[in-house]
Amino acid sequence: THCISSAASDVYKRQLQHAPHNPMTSPPNPALTEAEQAAFLQSIARVRSAAGRALRAVQAHAMQGAAAHGTDTNAATQAAEATEPAAQAAVDFIAQLHKGLDTVAEQARATGPQPACQAGCAHCCHLRVEATEPEVLHIAQHLHTLPGADQATTLLRLQQHVAAASAGSTRQPCSFLVNDRCAIYSVRPAACRKAHSLSAAHCAEQSPTIPQNLRLLVDAEALMAGTALAYRDQPLPASAHELNAAVLAALGGTPLHAPSALLRWYRGDEGALALRTTLP
Repeated sequence: THCISSAASDVYKRQLQHAPHNPMTSPPNPALTEAEQAAFLQSIARVRSAAGRALRAVQAHAMQGAAAHGTDTNAATQAAEATEPAAQAAVDFIAQLHKGLDTVAEQARATGPQPACQAGCAHCCHLRVEATEPEVLHIAQHLHTLPGADQATTLLRLQQHVAAASAGSTRQPCSFLVNDRCAIYSVRPAACRKAHSLSAAHCAEQSPTIPQNLRLLVDAEALMAGTALAYRDQPLPASAHELNAAVLAALGGTPLHAPSALLRWYRGDEGALALRTTLP
């Protein structure tokens, strides 16, 4: 995945684009030249191949480790015992995508126009955010490590957010935005890592267009698309879900239920993150 920036360096010369208002969900500008589009698709294919090999390897390693420490000689029982470690390894692998995106953002900041984003600037945290199944499960597991009181507070925030969205609210703060800071910054999804703006004024005005660094967008999208395809090749679901509702579904109404969502996802259940909770 580290090859993306260098592979695209001779192609993506234009530094700025005016993107649609929601930088959290918008793909790169469709007006790429034919050569740029070809390079973009090649980058996705390279990420897909490399991520697929790595993803298979971490699952195999987890299963081997589980088998080595297992005590039951029954093959079916051994396979069942290895399922959860393999599923966990597949979820943990999403951190590699996040590291790659952070590297892309750092490189773009070092060589291109400087983003206007800074701590306490939370305009984009009031927009719809999407995340894939492994990202959602990664966040849910992080929440499970928090003190009980913090878990309860977060659960209430999620329920309120989803209820407001169901009532028609289209612009509200993310459940994880606390005092204009991201409470899950270390495990925030790829969409948040990619999102940026070169003009805080445009964001504050809710401008229909947001100036962004095209190079960063294209490199980030290649990493995200290639990794999602690698998961689907396993085959494991990796599609976009609204963040708040999906995390609430992964928690199952309580953090204690997160592992069941994990196993359902790993078994290929496309509805593993379907919200079944009755909202207050």
